[in-house]
Amino acid sequence: MKKAPPLRSTSPPIQLRFNKKTLGVFPLAQGPRFVAADIAKLLKYRDETALQTALGKKAGCLLTPASGPALLTLSETELRDVLRTCGKPQARQLQDWLDDTLLPVLRKETGPDHDKLQLAYALADEAARQVGQAVWASVLAGETEWQQSRWLVSLHYQAEQGQRRPSGKTVALQSEVSTLAALADCVAAGGTLPVSTRELIKLAAACHLRLAERMQKQALRA
Repeated sequence: MKKAPPLRSTSPPIQLRFNKKTLGVFPLAQGPRFVAADIAKLLKYRDETALQTALGKKAGCLLTPASGPALLTLSETELRDVLRTCGKPQARQLQDWLDDTLLPVLRKETGPDHDKLQLAYALADEAARQVGQAVWASVLAGETEWQQSRWLVSLHYQAEQGQRRPSGKTVALQSEVSTLAALADCVAAGGTLPVSTRELIKLAAACHLRLAERMQKQALRA
């Protein structure tokens, strides 16, 4: 079998985090390449050679980044083969994360932008962390209405040593943004309503009061 020619990238790999471990990804035009050594650590193989053995063939291709030594990388197809056949408990989690989070983002990029992808992933990770902390605190505080809780997440980033470090803040909201017509449809529709009974009673009372005032004014004009 003819050996595949080495690949090259003008940028370093995007360093993503999954289960507190690093996963390097090269978003190339011909498809993403995943750093084999990182995949081996995520799936708890001894090293990338053991990962290749699990595939039953000399899988992977060397990729030379903008700086540093060449790295053994896997294509999306090769990575899926590993996840399907390895039988490791971490494989299913990684598969779901790839399908639901990472790959949809990479496929939307018609011209992969390393910095933009890195920042987008970092900010999304920070948003998940902020919301997770808010939910954790709300449920453990014993609040009876935590299922109707809503938060506003504000995201920022700071430049530190050439890196853009994300930061965020979560603000609890007791409001729902909607047009009046959409609100009426939402209240009238069946199913779970994202408000408490107390909030619904206050809304009904306010609407009844305003409607009574208008009807009284119309009666006086008649």
